[in-house]
Amino acid sequence: MEYPNYKWVDVAYGGVANRNTVVTVNKVKRPKKADCFRTVYRYPEAFKEHFDKKNTVSGYDGHVYADFMPIDIDKEGDLEGAQKEARKALNILLHKYNVNLKELWIYFSGNKGFHILIPAEMIGYKPSKNMPDKFKGFVSELLPEVEIDLTIYDKLRLFRISNTKHGKSGLYKIGLYAREILNSKIDDILKKAEKKRDVSLVREHDINEQLKEIYDSIDTKKREKEKKSDNDETDGPPKFAKLCYYKILKGVKQGERDNSALRLAVHLRKQGYDRDMVGSMLVAWNKKNNPSMNSKEIQKSVRQAFEKPYDFGCNDVVLSKYCDPRCYIKNSGDKNDTQPEEKIKQNIYSLEEAYDAYSEYISYIDQKKVKIGIPLLDKYMRGIAPGEACQIMARAGVGKTALMLNILSHVVVQQRVPSLVFSLEMPVAQIFERMVQISNAKKGKDVEKVWKTDEDKACEWFSNTVMNFGSSYIIDDDFLRIEDVYRYFELAEEKIGEKPAFVCLDYLGRMKNEAYNVYEGTSELAKKMKNMARELGVALVYLHQTSRAGGDGTTAITMDMARDSGVVEEASDFMIGLWRPDMRDPDKQKNDIEAMKVALLKNRKGPNGVTDMLFHKKSLIIDGEEKLVSRGLL
Repeated sequence: MEYPNYKWVDVAYGGVANRNTVVTVNKVKRPKKADCFRTVYRYPEAFKEHFDKKNTVSGYDGHVYADFMPIDIDKEGDLEGAQKEARKALNILLHKYNVNLKELWIYFSGNKGFHILIPAEMIGYKPSKNMPDKFKGFVSELLPEVEIDLTIYDKLRLFRISNTKHGKSGLYKIGLYAREILNSKIDDILKKAEKKRDVSLVREHDINEQLKEIYDSIDTKKREKEKKSDNDETDGPPKFAKLCYYKILKGVKQGERDNSALRLAVHLRKQGYDRDMVGSMLVAWNKKNNPSMNSKEIQKSVRQAFEKPYDFGCNDVVLSKYCDPRCYIKNSGDKNDTQPEEKIKQNIYSLEEAYDAYSEYISYIDQKKVKIGIPLLDKYMRGIAPGEACQIMARAGVGKTALMLNILSHVVVQQRVPSLVFSLEMPVAQIFERMVQISNAKKGKDVEKVWKTDEDKACEWFSNTVMNFGSSYIIDDDFLRIEDVYRYFELAEEKIGEKPAFVCLDYLGRMKNEAYNVYEGTSELAKKMKNMARELGVALVYLHQTSRAGGDGTTAITMDMARDSGVVEEASDFMIGLWRPDMRDPDKQKNDIEAMKVALLKNRKGPNGVTDMLFHKKSLIIDGEEKLVSRGLL
């Protein structure tokens, strides 16, 4: 045990109310009763002396040490959401910081989330008085994209003991392997948690220099931030804050209090705060109102926010009164807003100025536009240029995602441009498996088997996958708003070190719709997709499903078959439709190869047309006959 003089802990058996039981760490038990806890930290003799004198651990403010740095990911009533955040955290630790996931201690909490514990030896920290604050700064710096419970970083925090039962759920806090978080369904994890479970934990850990550097820099960054705060009148709101709420938080006048309180409560609920916390924050906010509301009105707003499906967007009549022109959402491409006169003048071009703009466009367009790898369509489309949007439309199960990944592979291999894949429907593990299939011409079950049993072959297949998809990055999130996509794009640019040139989004129907009905919302999203491509200067491909008019996937697709909208075809520069004529033929379903029709239904730059492709169903490769022959698939 590192630092054996830090041997004291506080435990609580049968509920947190039973804390103030100070024992040495080797005396911690796992009793049969539910709700058993011990402190995250170990404490020196001074802690025991404090307890003996005060008869309580409360008030201790000395040095501490922890065997691990905890990351707590909770989502009340949304375990799938918590798992998605945990997957996101693990993928960042693996790909950004080269952390060996086998060395992490990972647990299902027994109720509403997951604990990821980074062993102390991996970070290389020592006992300190301010360790809880450093932990909080460390995890905020390490995983800014992940929703983490930062309230756990206090000096006397209790943590549930593994293999003890949660009193509310009746499930155990159990250990998990990283692969189970990444690949298992929630129901499978809950089944495992019905009884105690031991996992093989790695006990020896190599230091990770990247993690150590971040941890060691926390104090320096804190001092710099404090110095900056001293010199500035105010730090201002965060970059991606909704500024309308910051204005409301300063207090509102009579006649606007009820509506503002409800919107604040809904906003705070969406940030993950529970009902009691939202109530407390509204009470504090209410003191700034003139005059203040009575407590019953506050309680009513909180109750409505949690019991009714309110979701207020930027066009809300109340929020629009408090809109701020500096808001990042407002600046993400909404051209209906009033713009400064000088900026408007810049958008007025003479023919001579238009000539200059076109000449500049032509000078770089060949390097910037992407080809999708389908000869006829590339000839007619002349590539997808920065600012252009291409929609791929088909019935579910026809192969939209497979075609998108084949296009992505072609772009990466031929042009090596940084590319983003927004996987709103499939978790990153499933997208990665499909990339491996396409890169190695293998079945999904073969990929799964190799990863389980043959590390050398897995490495070989991974190398082939890097050759085909190496400059692409996967964003694993769901029900995003357009402004979330902007934010991810900016964060990806920081991570990659250069601006992504190609963006794929799977699929439009999984984007968050804040309109009053699905039809209007889908139409608005399609317009914003085109707007986003222009604002970001990227070539964009996004997927969309057909309505029932699209048939069963075997008949020709037309432009007017888009699901939940009548204007998506107007919003894109290109529209591609897919169908597989033999998809429902039981005799031809036995074949590995199936015919696929790929139709260019809309083309702002030239003619439309239909071309024949072949779909190798087991590997998800979509290509022409000659290419499939050359790969030994035909």
